[in-house]
Amino acid sequence: MTDTAKPKQAASLSPPSEVAVPVRPLTSPARILRPYLRGGEAAELIGVSIRTLEKYCCTGGGPPFLKVGSRVLYLREDVEAWLQRHRCQNTSDDNYAAALREMPSRRNGP
Repeated sequence: MTDTAKPKQAASLSPPSEVAVPVRPLTSPARILRPYLRGGEAAELIGVSIRTLEKYCCTGGGPPFLKVGSRVLYLREDVEAWLQRHRCQNTSDDNYAAALREMPSRRNGP
C-alpha cells in the first residue's frame, strides 16, 4: 500500500446554499394597479427622496396623504394630480410662481 492522500471531494463539503427570495420590482403589475402607494413608491413617482416626502407631510406642500395606524399612504390619483398642478411651461408661468410659494423653504423666506 502506498501512503498517498486521496483528494477530498468538493461536492460533499460544499456549504448549504442560501435560498434567494425574489424581490418584486416597483414596476410589477400588482404594484402599478394598486390605488394606494407607500411612501417610497410615492417618492419614486414624484422623483424626490422619501425624507423629502416625509418633510412635506410635516410642513405641507406635498401631495395629500392618508395616515393608517403608523403607515402613511398616498392615493395614486392624488399624487398624479399634485404633479399635474406643478406643471410649468417656463419660469414666467403662473404655476411656477405658485409652486414656489406653496413649497415651504428657508430660501423663500416670509
